[in-house]
Amino acid sequence: MHSKEPIKNWNLLLEGDKQGLYECFDFFYDDLYRFGFSLYRDHDLIRDSIQNLFIELWEMRDKLQNVKNIKQYVFTIYKRIIYKTNKNLDNQSIGFEDILEEINNNFLIEQSYETILIESQVDEMKRKQLKDALDTLSPRQLQIIQLKFFDRKTYEEIVAITNLTERTIYNTLHNALKVLRENPFFVFKKQ
Repeated sequence: MHSKEPIKNWNLLLEGDKQGLYECFDFFYDDLYRFGFSLYRDHDLIRDSIQNLFIELWEMRDKLQNVKNIKQYVFTIYKRIIYKTNKNLDNQSIGFEDILEEINNNFLIEQSYETILIESQVDEMKRKQLKDALDTLSPRQLQIIQLKFFDRKTYEEIVAITNLTERTIYNTLHNALKVLRENPFFVFKKQ
């Protein structure tokens, strides 16, 4: 994404366009995640804080300023939210095991920014490989894979959604998995 797009999407967000919100979320997510992970080694806290950030941005879109440095503005709000979210979690009852885990997460397993950056690049590469692998499927195969594995639908629910027979769904899923097994991204152990 080039530098003009965040400004365009930010302006769409300010105008109340949900697509602008989604585009800003996509644009900032990886940087926010890396930044949050450099502060707290808690994946759930980071994901919740990013969600809370964009909920707050959406709710206060009428009051948002038309700022020049959007990234700095978003990160300033994010720092406040992640701190507040962490503080709220800290105010809940904390056991001895939680304290030890926090110490381990924040002090004993310190990772450099370079390590975090490499891990995020590996994650990005895996997402691209997964997308490329899924792009080899037919639209129907992709739909069945989406419903079965990502949406966790039962076969009966898939029948109701697609109006296909259960046998057709089994066959389509079998063929889709066969295609995916041939892709180097997927490693299936033979049992």
